[in-house]
Amino acid sequence: MEQGRSRHGKQWKRRGWAAAALLSASLILLVMSLHARENGKKILTIGVFSGSNWDVAVQDSYAALDAAIEQFEKVHPDVTIHYDSGIPKADYSEYLSQKILKDDAPDLMVVPDDDFDRLVRLGVLEDLDKWMDGGNGVQREKYFQSVLKTGQHQDRQYALPVEAMPYMMFVNKTLLAKELVKIPTENFTFEDLFDICRRVTKDTNHDGVPDQFGIYKYDWTDAAVSAGADLFGENGGRINLTGAEMKQAVLLMQKLYRLNDGQTVNQETFDNGRVAFMPLTLAEYRTYKTYPYKIKKYSNFKWDVIEMPKGPNGGNISLVHTLNVGMSARSGRKKLAWEFLKYLSCDEDFQMQLFKEMPVASVLKSVMESEDADYIMVRDNNSLVHAETIEKAIETGIAEPRFEGYREAMQLIDGDIRQLYSSDAEATDLDNALRMTQRKVRDYLDRSDKQ
Repeated sequence: MEQGRSRHGKQWKRRGWAAAALLSASLILLVMSLHARENGKKILTIGVFSGSNWDVAVQDSYAALDAAIEQFEKVHPDVTIHYDSGIPKADYSEYLSQKILKDDAPDLMVVPDDDFDRLVRLGVLEDLDKWMDGGNGVQREKYFQSVLKTGQHQDRQYALPVEAMPYMMFVNKTLLAKELVKIPTENFTFEDLFDICRRVTKDTNHDGVPDQFGIYKYDWTDAAVSAGADLFGENGGRINLTGAEMKQAVLLMQKLYRLNDGQTVNQETFDNGRVAFMPLTLAEYRTYKTYPYKIKKYSNFKWDVIEMPKGPNGGNISLVHTLNVGMSARSGRKKLAWEFLKYLSCDEDFQMQLFKEMPVASVLKSVMESEDADYIMVRDNNSLVHAETIEKAIETGIAEPRFEGYREAMQLIDGDIRQLYSSDAEATDLDNALRMTQRKVRDYLDRSDKQ
C-alpha cells in the first residue's frame, strides 16, 4: 500500500496552527471532494511514520498496518485506505503540521506525544467520547486504564491507544549468584536496591577503580515515579519538586552515582555481564535478544525481570508509554474512520497479531491475559518474561504527562538534578536546590502559557 513520499523541513509556527484551525468551510468541502473516491471507492487516509515508535530496529514497520488495511478492506470492499510511506519519525510532526495547514489532514493520524496537547487545544483532533459511548462504541473497561488515559485531555478522550510499552527492571542473575546476593522479589525498595548495588560494585581486576557495577540506565525520573512524586499535577496545572518523594528520589540517585567512584557505566559494561540491574522497555528487551545480538550479547550470563524499586511513600511502578491514534475533527469520513480506529485499537485478533509480530504489548487486558500471549513470550524469550509480568507492569503503570511544554520543563529539571548527582550537597542543600529549580520551571511554564 505504499503511496507518495513526503518530507518537509520548516518548523511549526503557532500562527500557522491557528490559521489551520480557522480555514474556511469552502476549502473543507473542496478537500472532501478531492478525497471522495478513487476508482469508485471511498478513500480513507491515515498518517503514520516509518520505523518503530520505540527507537528499536524492526524489519517492516508497515507490516502490521498493511495487514490491518487488508483485513478492513475485505470487510469494506467499497473502501481504500491510503498512507504516505517513508516519513521518518523525526520528520513526522512537520509532515503532519503541513498537512493540517493545507487542510489536508489525514482522516486518522498517529498522534506524537509532544503534539497531543496542542492538537487538542487547536481543535484538530475529534472528541471521541461521543463515538466511544454510542451504540457502535467501545468498552472502556477492555483497556488497561493506564494506557487509555494517555489519550485523554481534561477527562475527554481524543485518541485511542494502539500499542503499549511497559518499562521493567532487568537483573543479571549470574552476577548476583556469584556475589551470593538474593534476587529481590516482592516489596523491592530503594534501600534494597542501594544495598545490592553497594555489595556488587567492586574492583575485580585490582587496578584501583571499580569495574563491576550495580546499575545502568536507571534515572531520577524512574526513581521519582516509584517514589510517588507527582511533579506536575493534572495537565501541568502545578509543579512540585520540593516534596519528600522527590527528595528521596534524588538522594537515592546521588548515592548510586557516588558508588561508581567517577567511572562510566555504559551498554557495553552491561553486555559484558558486569552490571547487576538495567531498566528496559519491552521493545528494547525483545529486540536486544534477537539475532545477531543473541550471539554477541546474550551468551555469558542469565537474567530475569523484577519490579521497579519503590520509595517509602511510593510503589513498585514505572511509566507506561503508548502509541495513540486520533481522528481528524475535519474528516469527511468520520464514520469509516471510527470503524478503522476501533479495529486498530480494540479488535482482539489484530491486537494479538500486533503483539506477536512487533516488539510491543497489547493495549487490551484480554490479549495480555490470554494463554496465546504467554506462549508468544515463552517461545520468543525462553520463559524469561511472561505475559503476566508485562500485564502487571502495564496495569500498575503511570501515564506520562502530555501538556504543552512538558518536554522542555523536564529538560530544565534534568539538567539541574544531574548536577546534584556529583555534588556534595547534603539534605538541606538539596531542599534549596530543588526549590530554585522549581521556581525556574514555574517561570518557564508561565511564560509559555502567555505566548
